[in-house]
Amino acid sequence: MLFRAAIACLCASLSASGFAWTVNSRELVDVQFSVDDSLIILVSSPNAIEPGIYYWQRDSAAPTLLCRLASPTAFSFDRKTIIERVAGAAPELRLYAPSNGRLLDRIKIEGDVLDADVHGKLIAVALRLPDTGNQLRIYGERAKRANNGRVLARAVIGRNVEMGFTPDGRSVVNFDLSDTGAAAWSASTLASVKLPAWMAEGETTFVPGSTFVKRYVNDSLSVARWPSGTSVFRMAAARTVRLRQLSATGRYGALHSFDATNASATPDQALDWVDFASHKRTRLAVGSIDNAAINAAGNRVAWVLRSSEQPDLVTVQMVQINADGKVEATDAAR
Repeated sequence: MLFRAAIACLCASLSASGFAWTVNSRELVDVQFSVDDSLIILVSSPNAIEPGIYYWQRDSAAPTLLCRLASPTAFSFDRKTIIERVAGAAPELRLYAPSNGRLLDRIKIEGDVLDADVHGKLIAVALRLPDTGNQLRIYGERAKRANNGRVLARAVIGRNVEMGFTPDGRSVVNFDLSDTGAAAWSASTLASVKLPAWMAEGETTFVPGSTFVKRYVNDSLSVARWPSGTSVFRMAAARTVRLRQLSATGRYGALHSFDATNASATPDQALDWVDFASHKRTRLAVGSIDNAAINAAGNRVAWVLRSSEQPDLVTVQMVQINADGKVEATDAAR
């Protein structure tokens, strides 16, 4: 078995086919496909036996530990950067390349980080400052070390923050509606900008790693272009569904929902592969799902399933989908 020492340290076990891998973690475990269809697995700190960035090369028996992590970590919204929030006496953001775990930059910050995102050479950080309240900042440029930690723009932000760059990287949006509603700023200057008028109808959210957005209007889920709002695909769906990721064309998606067929008082969550063009859906998993990813072609899906009996035990699974929407290979750790 490859990388036996790392796997043993993680208390991990491999299925016979190599399509499932288990790990102990209280934190959410995230997954993302690379350009060569290998799988990037992010095990954040704390509350994991060995947090780090793992790379599961396509057709390999097990993932490789690229680098260890010591602080809470997450993907940027475009999924091209991993952001680690280091607290303590000298707080900073550490930025990593997902495909090889290389440290890209270290941004010294002040205050408590409420949220952070990266797009290209710009870093957006929402901070809670002891004297001036909450503030949104733009740092850059990452490629020039002389600018490390240099603040390009500042803006006042509310108490509740759930923000990120728009798919085109031109604006920063705070989606938290508990203060004054969704707000947007220019990514370069943080001057206030208006959101598109079509967003006033229904519910619009960005889809991680996608140039498209998801819209829910009148019991219909649609994949739309940004910033025009032009619908590309549409299908009937419950309001509770969450579109985890989309293929490059927006036709295929990993759809996270509640399982209406479960007769229990608390229905299980479910994950489907969906073809928006034909409205075909294939059930992949039922249970507590941390995260899910779909590759650019839309024919390979990975997800993280948390055990109902051992909540700290999660299983990363991958399947291949054929042209008929059927699962070609799947396995689960028993």
